[in-house]
Amino acid sequence: MNRLIFLFSILILVSCKEPRKSSSNSAQEKRVEVSVNQTIETFMILRSISQDDPLFQYRDSNYKGKPIMYEAREFFAEYKNHPAVLETQNMLNATSSTGDMILQGLLYFEELPSNSLKHEISSEYWDKRKDTLMVYINTLQNFYEDAKVGEFISKHSYFYEGAIAEAKSYLDDNLIPIMEDYFGIKNHAYHMILIPNSPFGMGFGANTKSEDGDIFFQIISPANDVEWDSSSTYETFGFSGEGADEYYRDLVVHEFCHPFITPYIESEKLKSQIAKTDSLFVPKLDSVMTKQGYGTWWGFVNEHLVRLGEIRVARAMDIPDLDAMRKYNIEENGFILLPEAEELVLHYESKRDKYGTFQDFIPVLLKQLETFNKKQINSKLMRLTKDTN
Repeated sequence: MNRLIFLFSILILVSCKEPRKSSSNSAQEKRVEVSVNQTIETFMILRSISQDDPLFQYRDSNYKGKPIMYEAREFFAEYKNHPAVLETQNMLNATSSTGDMILQGLLYFEELPSNSLKHEISSEYWDKRKDTLMVYINTLQNFYEDAKVGEFISKHSYFYEGAIAEAKSYLDDNLIPIMEDYFGIKNHAYHMILIPNSPFGMGFGANTKSEDGDIFFQIISPANDVEWDSSSTYETFGFSGEGADEYYRDLVVHEFCHPFITPYIESEKLKSQIAKTDSLFVPKLDSVMTKQGYGTWWGFVNEHLVRLGEIRVARAMDIPDLDAMRKYNIEENGFILLPEAEELVLHYESKRDKYGTFQDFIPVLLKQLETFNKKQINSKLMRLTKDTN
């Protein structure tokens, strides 16, 4: 998902249910809650001290541009052979090297030092592997206690609190009301979890279910480097600076669009509808998308829909560089069918009495794909290549 950042594809492993539709008297406005999660921070620490981790093994750096990472690698160096380090790599090898699937699994539990189950495991993948997940959360808890992770986080509370305050300053209070109104669906809560202990900019989306409704999570890395200071005196914390406005726009709007769309199109019915047009995933488009982490036609369609939603939400928020954002998605990222989709989605926006939610309109957007052929796709890609040269 590659704008000023390395943005990995999101796999949101949730089961689908009838969405809560928004009503006209939706008085209660929600905001994004920002925090650091000790379980996820423990997971990232374990990644950072492994010599085999795919995020770290090819990067020749002392990570002084990421102060918490530098401090963690120093503080926990003696635990590099702890069983939790190897088990974390085993889990990554069994799931996804980005860690997105593991992060989804961890969010079902209370935050460490507790290891109690907090939310129903709604992911089909983890529901079939509950025992594996339980064993891993216990492994994390053992490392948390053995290595005194809580003590490390407490020692650096000034930095963590500074990062939280910094990230909050970039969030638009109107974001959630606008998104819920546009997609026609209400959710219980929205959380942004910061991972200062991360080597480069990336974001992950996840969600869980509660008795009060769905909870959406976004997990994000620092926007910029901050030079390590031995005195631990910092004025910035990596979640601000040059390009930060675009960084948050890309991550926050984009990633929170995913849970409104991705779980819905994971249904077998819509997977079958999407598969009808998979011949459009011509080799050239496959190549462009694979470089971004979308190696299947379904993955392309998922991102196509999410980016469509992202652009329309950004428009509703009056984001000033909307045209540049649209152009980047099409010309740089290769989502060549967005212009036609934007024209079609105007029908959804003008017929909300007929289409109560964006999900109600997704089959129409998928039907539009059937109007294209391979020759048109190749022609669009050819023009794209000429325009960018």
